[in-house]
Amino acid sequence: MNNFVATMTPMRVSLVGGGSDFKEFYKMNNGGAVLSASINKYVYIIVNKYHDQNKCLLKYSRSEIVKNVNDIKHPLIRGCLKKMKIWGLDINSVADIPAGTGLGSSSSFTVGLVNALEYYKGRHLSKMNLANKACDIEINQLKLPMGKQDQFAASYGGLNLIKFKSNGKTIVEEIKNKKIINFLKENIIIINTGVIKKNKSILSKQIRNIKKGKNFFEHLIFMRDSAYLFKNALLDRDIQICGEILDENWERKKELASGITNNYINQMYKDSIKSGALGGKILGAGGRGYLLLICPKNKQKNIFKKFSRFQFLKFDFDYNGSKRLLRI
Repeated sequence: MNNFVATMTPMRVSLVGGGSDFKEFYKMNNGGAVLSASINKYVYIIVNKYHDQNKCLLKYSRSEIVKNVNDIKHPLIRGCLKKMKIWGLDINSVADIPAGTGLGSSSSFTVGLVNALEYYKGRHLSKMNLANKACDIEINQLKLPMGKQDQFAASYGGLNLIKFKSNGKTIVEEIKNKKIINFLKENIIIINTGVIKKNKSILSKQIRNIKKGKNFFEHLIFMRDSAYLFKNALLDRDIQICGEILDENWERKKELASGITNNYINQMYKDSIKSGALGGKILGAGGRGYLLLICPKNKQKNIFKKFSRFQFLKFDFDYNGSKRLLRI
C-alpha cells in the first residue's frame, strides 16, 4: 500500500446522443450512443495517509474531519470510501473548472478518486473497469439521476463514439484521426453563459419523463442515431451537416424536461445562429454552464464580437483519460 498518490482526470464536452446513456432508455430501446470528447480541463485528486487511522480528513470546496464513513457530507467521497472499504486517509481535490458548468466534473471527480484509491492500494484497473466502477458507485449505490457517458469519457479520454448496449455492456470506439479531431476543434466555440448551478432536479425530471415512454423515446432515439450521423459527417469533414445535426438535437433536448433552457439561454442561442453558428447546445443537463457552438472558422469573428463580454473556453482535447501522476 502506498502512502501518497495523485491522479488527474479530464472533463468532457458532450456532442450528441446525451440522454440515451440513461439505463431507463437504453435497456428498453435497443441501446444508446453518444459522441463525446474529453478536454484538457482536469480534476486532481491527492490521497495521503492520515496521521489518525480512525479518521479521514477531506478537503474539497469545504473541509471535513470524520470518524465514520456515514458522517461524510460529500456523497461521492462517501460512496467511494464505502465501495473501496478503506479508511484513515487525507483526501484533497482541486479542479481547473468549477462544478455546475456542464463539463461532467462530478463524474471526473468519482473516476479520479476511484483511480487514486486503487492506486493507493497498489492495484491497477483497466479503463473499462474504472469507468464501470464509477458508474456503479454513482448510479447503483448513490442512486444519482444520471447516465454513463461522463464516467467513460473521464476514464478513456479522446474523442469517442460510446455505445450503451441494452444488456448493460458499453463499447468505446475511439476516433483516432488527428486531422479529423483538429478539424472538429477548429470549428467549435465554447462560451461561458455565467450560470452555475446543480443539475440534479433537471436530470430527475428527465428520468421521470423518459419513464413515461413514447414521445420522449422518439426524441432520444433520434438523438442516439444522431451520434452515428454526426460521426459520419465529421469523417467527411462536412461541418454544415454537423451543425444541422447539433441544432436538431438541441431542439429535441429542450423537450426532454423543463429547465433545460430558459429565455436567457434561448436568446444567446438565437444570437449565435444570427452571427454565423450552424448549431449548438448547452453542455450537460442544461440550464447552466457552457454553450457549445459549431461555427465555421470564417464566421467565428462575428461570434467573438457579439459575445465580447463573455468568457470563451480555451481548450484542447485530452487523449489519456484518468491518469496516475505519482506515487511515494
